[in-house]
Amino acid sequence: MWDHPSRHAANAFEAYLQARWDEGCRNATQLYREVCDRGYHGEARGFRRWIKIRLRDGQLPAAAPSVTLPRWKPPSSRQTTRLLSAPRETLREHDIRFVDAIRAASPTIAEAADLARRFHEILVGRVSTDLDPWLAMTLGSALGSFARGLVRDIDAVRAALMLPWSTGPVEGKINKLKLIKRSMYGRAGIDLLRARVMA
Repeated sequence: MWDHPSRHAANAFEAYLQARWDEGCRNATQLYREVCDRGYHGEARGFRRWIKIRLRDGQLPAAAPSVTLPRWKPPSSRQTTRLLSAPRETLREHDIRFVDAIRAASPTIAEAADLARRFHEILVGRVSTDLDPWLAMTLGSALGSFARGLVRDIDAVRAALMLPWSTGPVEGKINKLKLIKRSMYGRAGIDLLRARVMA
């Protein structure tokens, strides 16, 4: 029976059938005729099932070439922004290739990244004399809306660059006040707010 290939009559012709299969003959009926001419006496249906089990299903597909998938995962938009504005010497090799590809694909992004990095240098170095030239370059760029916002509040921006004072120490208090106010919105008056802030 075909269910027991080890005892199937076609086993006696396996070498011949394998050779014909390897030559490209995949027609079970043609192979059946050929083995009948060589002395096979089994049924055609059982022979076709034997061909299916031993040759067609038994053929392993050619091994796909091994591909080493990259471990690098494309960064998110926020991570991409950080990479574009970070100093090149602080980036890893695959990040540098990614940044170079983006800059080559979009000169607008490259220009915006350069302007953002320059603005960061102005802030960190507190170089107030470079602010006006930077604004002049930036107003016509992709960062134009940001630059226009700075121009509207230019006195505060200059003061931040030139004066030693900062609102940093009180930011925590401001955040606490906003949190208390929002948690009580519509449910309490100024007296309770004052009591909670002063507590």
